[in-house]
Parts: sequence; structure tokens; C-alpha cells
Amino acid sequence: MSGTISKTLVVKAVGFKCSRYTPKDWKPPHIDNLVRMIFENCPTTGDRHYPPIGDIEKGASCAFLNKINNYNEHGVLFDVCSYSHGMVPESLVPDFSQASAEIVPVVLQDNEGKRGELVANYRCYAIGSILIVEMVKGSGGTAGLVNLLNKLARRVIEVRHPLVELSDIGSSDLNRLIDSRGGVKKVTAKLVDGFGLQANTYGETLADVRAKVPNANSCLVTWEADSDGKPLGTNEAVNILEEAEDNTLTAVTLHFVLGGSISDLSEYKERKSVSIQLAPDGRPAVTEIEAAMKKYLNELRDPKKNGPIYTDGRLKKPRLIGEKK
Repeated sequence: MSGTISKTLVVKAVGFKCSRYTPKDWKPPHIDNLVRMIFENCPTTGDRHYPPIGDIEKGASCAFLNKINNYNEHGVLFDVCSYSHGMVPESLVPDFSQASAEIVPVVLQDNEGKRGELVANYRCYAIGSILIVEMVKGSGGTAGLVNLLNKLARRVIEVRHPLVELSDIGSSDLNRLIDSRGGVKKVTAKLVDGFGLQANTYGETLADVRAKVPNANSCLVTWEADSDGKPLGTNEAVNILEEAEDNTLTAVTLHFVLGGSISDLSEYKERKSVSIQLAPDGRPAVTEIEAAMKKYLNELRDPKKNGPIYTDGRLKKPRLIGEKK
């Protein structure tokens, strides 16, 4: 082993958004059972891929479920891979004594000459009503994960399957802070690049706006409340800030009516930073990440520590980030 790297594990509460087509007797499945059903109905990675294989445009954001470990009543641990189809990464030899660096394309291929893709790989632990997600830059974050799960559920289980929704479990009360400051007056968000953007996100919207101006490298947008003093919607404002945590947006700040602001949700979320050993090739040791996720789950459901979930993964009385009281 050669050194360590810090990894962040975030906990998400799982809910479902029903529609008028949802049967009245429909009961939300445990998230681990939903993942099992997808793997049971999709034997290959191509079956678990979105967009569908054969219908992928160059530059499209792609993702698929890769591997699964089934722990029965203790949930499932599965891998998610995401990539931008057909994009050629660039590299440099870090010699910073020169006036400029030489940037060269890296064409990825296997021993048989088959073209490869630069992939972001991360792990998720699903049980009951929660997901523990390993945060990896460039992966599309939890927004990309939700999009993939919903596309697959509606493809292989039911075309009108209720949509998965993820919420943060609050380790302290963000709503109380927002209420004490009179609500959210203004939100500012900046997009620097659009790599790995997922559909139906604020980042995608900003990318579209930026593209309207030739040669623009970034886009800064401000949402501001009406002059009548009515604040912006708390849920929507917090959702924008959450996208920054998923690396979809940069430099997001919530400004309060009575002064002050917040640009970091870390102290208001149930999450944990863990130190992971690096293998000789520089990659994090996967077995250590998986062990850290299992340990974190046991801490969350340990009755002696009064954690936020029961032993089967059901939520007790969660404080959800942005949830209206």
C-alpha cells in the first residue's frame, strides 16, 4: 500500500413519488429489494445501462449498475459506473519548471485494441429505507444515481413505477436555521464546466444558458425573492445547494432574508469521512471502502447509540434536509 485518501460516505433517505397511475394499494419496496429486482431482470451490464445500448450519442452521460453483493436481510452492496461516451481524456507529465505544460490526449484501449472509456466507479449500500453512497467526483453524484435507478425500474419492472426520491438525513436542524433567518432571500449558483451533467438538473439548465453565449466558460445565475418579502421555496433552494455537493454545480450560496448565508451543508447532513488505503497503482482499496460502509451502517442502526434507523434499515423519525414541517 502507498498512502491513504479521504472518502466521504453520505446517507440518503429513500422515498417514492407516486402519480395518479399508482395503484392505491401499492406499497413502497425496500430499496435493497428494488435493486435486487433490477439485477434479477437484467443479467448483463448492457441491460442495466442507460441510455439503452445502441441508442447512445457521442458525449452523452452514461451510467450502469455493475456488480452486486447480496447480504440478504442485511441489504445489498452494489457498484455504479458512469462515463461520458466517446470523450477522450487529456493528460500531462507534471513538470512545472517549464513555461507551459504539454497537454496530450489519452486514447484508452485494451490489449486487443478495443476503444475504452474513462469511468467513475463508486459503491452504494442499500437497505430498508436508506442508501449509503460513496461520493466520487465526476460520477454525477446522487442525482445521476436516482436517474439511473428510475430509468431501470421503469424499463424492467413497471413503465409507471413511482419515482425514487432521495433526501438527506439531518444531523442537525437546517430548517430551524433558515426559519430563524427569515427564509431564503437569494440563491446564487455558478457552473464552470458541464462534464458529467445529468438530465433534469439545475446544472443542465445552467449549461444550456451558458451555451447560448459563444466561448463562455462559466455561467453565474441568481434566483431572488420578490420585493414583497416572501422568501424563496426552502426545498428548491436546498436542492440547488445539494447539487453543488454532488459536484454538478460550483459556488452555490443561500442568502437569508435577515442576513447571513450558507454555502456548505456538511454540518447539517448525516455523513462520515473515512480514511482509505491506496493500492500500489494509486487506486483506493475497494475492500476497505466496503468494510467502511458496513461499519457505518452498523453505527447508524446501533440501538445503543440511538441512531436514525432500525436494524432493518427503516427510518425512525428522520429530520430530512429541506423538509417542510
